[in-house]
Amino acid sequence: MLTRTLLTVTFVALVTGCASSDTMDQQVSTLSNKVDKLTMEISKLNAQQDKNTAAINALKEASDKNNQRMDNIAKSYKK
Repeated sequence: MLTRTLLTVTFVALVTGCASSDTMDQQVSTLSNKVDKLTMEISKLNAQQDKNTAAINALKEASDKNNQRMDNIAKSYKK
């Protein structure tokens, strides 16, 4: 995603080579800010995904322990 955006910025810069330098600088600055914002959002989403994965794994472990306890209780009554 980041590479695609950078390639787009480069292409726009090459195509508009005859355009005003101030306008092009402003556009590049705006696009750079957008890329930085998207990069930060992706980092936040990755962090949240890591937290969710850890929580899911903890729930699975707790579920497995509870299932084992229930199995042990059921075995003790069968004897």
